[in-house]
Amino acid sequence: MKKIVITFIFNIILIQSFFAQNSANLTLLGSFEWSNTEGSDIWGWVDPSNNYEYALVGLNDGFSVVNVTSPTNPVEMFYISDLNSTWRDIKTWGNYAYVTTEADAGLLIVDLSDMTGNTYYHVTNFSNPSNGNTVEFTAAHNIYIDENGIAYIFGASSNAGGSPSNGAIFLDVNANPTSPHYLGEWDDYYIHDGMVRGDTMYAGCIYEGELYIVDVSNKSNPQTLGHVATPTNFTHNAWVSDNGRFVFTTDENTGAFIGAYDISDMSNIQEVDRTQSNPGSNSIPHNTHVDGNFLVTSWYRDGTTVHDITYPNNIIQVAYYDSYIGSGDGFDGCWGTYPFLPSGNIISSDINSSNNQTGKLLVYRRDFQQACYLEGNVTDLTNGNAISGASVEILSPISNLTNTNLLGNYISGVADPGTYEVVFSKTCFISDTLTASFSNGVITILNASLDIDTSCEILGCTNPSYSNYNPIATSSILYGGPADNMVLSSGGYFNGDQHLIFNSEEECIIRSAKFYAGTNKSITFELRDKNGIVLDDTTHIVTQGAQTLTLNFNVPIDTEMQLGISDDNSDLYRNDENADYPYNIGGVLDITGSSASQPGYYYFYYNIEVEIPCSNTSTEIYDYNTDNSLVKIIDVLGREIDNSLTNQPLFYIYKNGTIKKRIKIH
Repeated sequence: MKKIVITFIFNIILIQSFFAQNSANLTLLGSFEWSNTEGSDIWGWVDPSNNYEYALVGLNDGFSVVNVTSPTNPVEMFYISDLNSTWRDIKTWGNYAYVTTEADAGLLIVDLSDMTGNTYYHVTNFSNPSNGNTVEFTAAHNIYIDENGIAYIFGASSNAGGSPSNGAIFLDVNANPTSPHYLGEWDDYYIHDGMVRGDTMYAGCIYEGELYIVDVSNKSNPQTLGHVATPTNFTHNAWVSDNGRFVFTTDENTGAFIGAYDISDMSNIQEVDRTQSNPGSNSIPHNTHVDGNFLVTSWYRDGTTVHDITYPNNIIQVAYYDSYIGSGDGFDGCWGTYPFLPSGNIISSDINSSNNQTGKLLVYRRDFQQACYLEGNVTDLTNGNAISGASVEILSPISNLTNTNLLGNYISGVADPGTYEVVFSKTCFISDTLTASFSNGVITILNASLDIDTSCEILGCTNPSYSNYNPIATSSILYGGPADNMVLSSGGYFNGDQHLIFNSEEECIIRSAKFYAGTNKSITFELRDKNGIVLDDTTHIVTQGAQTLTLNFNVPIDTEMQLGISDDNSDLYRNDENADYPYNIGGVLDITGSSASQPGYYYFYYNIEVEIPCSNTSTEIYDYNTDNSLVKIIDVLGREIDNSLTNQPLFYIYKNGTIKKRIKIH
C-alpha cells in the first residue's frame, strides 16, 4: 500500500555564493571617495531648475552633496561638518534636505538651492501654532518624508531633559520648511526605520522583531492596523509595493532575509516569500527599496543587490555589485542605496569601501531586466501522484534551488535568458534532468515525472514511507545500514508530531533511536497499537546534542503498531473517534528551542534500527478516520487561517485525510 508523504516546503530561493568584487547586471560608472571618514546613508535629489542629479551622502563627520549628472565624473559641490556619529540619514522635500543623526545635533535642514553649502539650520524644538503643542529632540535614528510633505522622525531622543517619542514624531515640513510644525506622534514601540505612503506608515520595530502598519490619517491619534514578525525577528526597514498589496522588509542581523508579505488583509498579514543574497555566508541585509518590479537593497558585505518582485511569492535575484573586499558577517561595505534618479542610475554609499575605512559613493548603470520565471509540477511516474519535497535545481552561473510544495508544484527562475538544464530529484526516486529555454519576463512551464529507485528496496522492505503531518517540516527518508537491520531516518525543523506506523507480519525488535536535539527536552518514544494502546514506552531527557536511546521494543506478529515521538503527552497518539485529524497535536507540543539557521524551531532527527526478521515490515500513513468533516484551513506556509482570504491558494484539511486546494476569487 503506497502512501504519499504530506509535507509543506517553504519556498526559499537559494542562490549560490557570490565572492567579493564580483558583479552581475550592474556596471560601475564612477565613484567618489572621502578620506579619513566613513560613510552612512544616502539619498538623491534633482534640481528642478536644470535637472542636475545629486547624491546626498551622510558621513561620520558631516554631510556631503555630490553632483552625479556626469556619472563617470562625480563632483562634490559642498560638505557641511557636523558632530561625529556613525548614523546619518537624509530625505528631501522641495529644495531642502533634512538630515538626522544620533549625535545631539538636532535636525539639520540644508537649502539645496544654495550649492555653496552656506545655508543650513540646526533645529531641535518644534511647535504647532494651531494648538500650542510642542516637541523637542536633539537626536534621531532615521527620517522619512512622504508625498504630502510630512516628515516622520524615528527613534528620537534628547540630551536636553525632554522625553520625545522614540516611535515616530510627525512634522509638517510643507507648512514651513525651515521651522516644521509638530503634528503628533506614535509611541507604541521604538521604530528603527520606516516609510509612509498616503495615510499608512510601515514601521520596522526592530526590538519587537515585527513590521507594524499604522493608520496615520489622524496625526494626533494614529491607529495600528496590523503587525507581523519578520524572518529573523530584528526588523530594520520596510517598503511597500507600488500597488500597495505587498510589503518587503529586511532584518539587520546575521544571515537574515528579505521578507515579502501580502497585506491585503492587514489584520491577517501573510508571508509569501523570503530570500537571501548569499546563503550560507551570514551576510547582513540593511535597507531595501521598491523600484517598480524590483527591490534594490544595500546588503553590507554583499554590496548592492537587485531582486525581481514581479511575483512577490517568487523573488529572484537579477543583479548585484559587491563593492567590499571580504564577505560574511559584519557591518562593513554598503550602507545605503538610492534607485530613483530620472537617469535610471543607482547610487550607493559604502561605509568603508575596500577595507580602507573611508566612505565611498558609487554610481551604477542598470544592465538587468525582468527575470526568467520557471514553474511546474513533479509527479510519481508509477501512479501520477504529486511528489512533495522534490528538489528542483536550475544549473546556471547563479544557480537556483527550490522544492516542490504539498501538491508537487514549484516556482523558481533565473536572471538571464538562455537554455538551462533543470535537475529534479528526491530520495528513493531516480533523478531526471530536463532542458528548458528561458526568456526575460516569460513564465516557462516545465513538469517532470520521477520513477522509483528500486535500489531503495532493502531486505524486502519496498519503498517504505513515513507519516509527517507537520506542514513546515523539511524531512527526508534515507535507507541503509548493516545487513542485519533496516535504518529509517528523518529530520527537520518542526514544532509538531512525527510518527511511524509498522505493519508487522513477523516478530521483530526496534533496537534503538538515535537523535539530535537543539535544546533540552523530555522526549517519550511510545509503541502503540492502532487503537492507541501503549505496548511499550521509553522516556528520555534529551540534552542538547546527539544521543542514542535504547528501545528494544518487541513487535508482535500480525500487529499493526505505530512508533511515535511525544513530548510527555500521550494524547499525541490517540486514534479514537474524538481525535482531530490526524491526531490532536494542536497546542500539545511547546517546543521553543533554537537552531543555528532557524531560531525558534526545535531541531530533531532520529534513526530507527529494526532488527531482522522484519522482511515484511513497512511504514506508511494509515487512515483510521472516515469522518470527512472539515478540521482546519491552512495557507501555503501551513498556518491555520479562516476562509476569508482571497486570490491565494488555501488548503482544506478533513478528518478522513482528504486535502483540497481552493482559491477564493474576489
